Parts: sequence; structure tokens; C-alpha cells
Amino acid sequence: MSGAVQTSTNLFRQLAWSATVPLEIRLANATGPVDRYFMHAPRYTYLALLLPTIREHLVELALDDDALASTSEAEWWFQLDATDSPFAGDVVRWHWPLDLVDLSAAMLRGLPPSQSLNTRTSPPSLSPPSPVSEPLKLILHLKGAPADKLVVPPSLDAIKTYFVSQVKEADFVRWGNTKRVTGLRRADFEAGWDGVVAGDYDLHARMAGRIVPLPIPNTPPTSPQPDAKTDSAYTARSLPIRVYLPDGAPPIQCPVAPLTDGKPTTLLQMLRTMLPLLFEDGNALAQPIAQGILLPPDADVAWLAACMAGADGWLRIGIRLVGE
Repeated sequence: MSGAVQTSTNLFRQLAWSATVPLEIRLANATGPVDRYFMHAPRYTYLALLLPTIREHLVELALDDDALASTSEAEWWFQLDATDSPFAGDVVRWHWPLDLVDLSAAMLRGLPPSQSLNTRTSPPSLSPPSPVSEPLKLILHLKGAPADKLVVPPSLDAIKTYFVSQVKEADFVRWGNTKRVTGLRRADFEAGWDGVVAGDYDLHARMAGRIVPLPIPNTPPTSPQPDAKTDSAYTARSLPIRVYLPDGAPPIQCPVAPLTDGKPTTLLQMLRTMLPLLFEDGNALAQPIAQGILLPPDADVAWLAACMAGADGWLRIGIRLVGE
């Protein structure tokens, strides 16, 4: 059983790793014919890792030699370009993975009522997940960075430090300790961040494959020698999940048990506990998003956390409100 689960889990993790975000990056205050750049970027990456590409294909073409010589990537910053939203202009944090940036933008756009979540208990909707495919629009500023909002600079060392802290926090949420992370060999531990930088799934999996448990059903409690290859997501103390809300509200992070009354906890059960007014029976006012798709209500949260988490081990779910 565990071999089949490992194979299928690895497949879905590779699919999540391969997912990209379509980007439209507009240069602020551009006066020439070149003012924006379009690209696809991996969801797991960070904007700081994209700066060399953006510089080559946008900034160097848009600026003259004198202006180019005077600009420094350390002064650059991004904000959301959502002209139809009252929250347009929100500053993008450097330490956010691109998936979280896209999630923040997607939550600004309301859903039509036809795409609301079916919360009737018998039976839940089994329709396939729907993509949220609008491009992520960003404005690139070359100076005037708001230091009060950008607490982490566009330094790869600073972003790596934050990434590592998130990996350890996710491990603590699962087991109440960080033994699985601190017990890694140095090379395997460093492979987690190096894989993100290099865009190498197999390299990153040298870390993730040893600390993120598989969704193995009916697994007894973990052995004294913890190992993600034998650990099960269903025996974790809690699941590392953050639920993000629109309008700049702080994210929700609270204990999420993988099992409820001996059965896998579903996404709808979790959301009704966290946000009961938005997910009433038969009258959902919002829809959950993760990895760029709308999630079905009967999704198993332990499976989602094992197969669709970000590179740092956190499953990020955004709440997108249904329109009138």
C-alpha cells in the first residue's frame, strides 16, 4: 500500500511543482514603447529569483543607458495591478512565494454565483476543480520602496532564512517538534532551498520527501525513528494549513486534525469550523482556492496538505467571495 501511495503522491507533487502563474509585469512611469513583459513563472518560486529575467527582458529595454546605470535591484518593489479592485496597489512582499502573490490577487476578484460551493451534505459536489486562469498583473517600481511594508529585503539570503523558518514551523505543526528537519543531513536540508532556486524538483525532494508525510491510510502511530517515507499525514498532530482572507484580513492558522470521528477531515468540515458564516449548509458565500484552482468541498485536507503544499510545506488556501 505505501509503495502505491508514494508513487501517486510523487506524481501529484510533481504536477503541483510544474504549475505556473501567467504574469503581466508593467513598469511604473514608463514613457517608451516597451512598458510591460509577459511570462510564466513557477508557483513555488519567489519574485526575487525572477529579477534577472525581468531586468533583461523589460528594464534593460525600457530604460536608456543613464537610467539603467542608476537603477539598483535593491530598490525595486512590486505592487498588485488590479485596477478594478479597491485594493489595487497592495505591496507584494519579497518573502511571499509567487503562489501566495497570485492567491492574494485572485481573492480580489469575486466569483459569479454559479461558481459557489455546494455545501449540501448529501451529497457534496463532485464536479472537477475549476482553474482560476486570469494573469497575475504586477507593477514594478524602480525606486521608492515602502520600507515599513517590506520587512524582508530582496536578498536571496534573507528569503532563504524565511523559507527555512517556514519549513521548520510546518514540521512543528505536524508533530509538535522539529526532529524530522533537524535530523536531516546538511546536504539534504540545503537541497530544499537549492531546488527552489534551480527549479529542480528532484533536488528539492531530497528534503521534502523526508519531512512531508505521505497520505497513507490506516497507519499506526509513528515509530521512534521518524521518517516521512513511513509517517502518515493521518497520524500527524495537526496539518500545516493557512487560510487567507480577502480585504487584507490576517490569515487564519489554527489546529486542523487530519481525522474527524475516525474519518478523513474534509475541506468543507474545516471551513465550516473556521468560517461558519461563509460556509453555511446549502448557502456558501465563498469558494476556496489553492494552487490556482477552485477546490471541491469533499477534498481530503490531509491529502491536500501532502500533495498540494508549497515548497516550504504549507498548504495555502484562499477564500474568494461569491458575487451578488
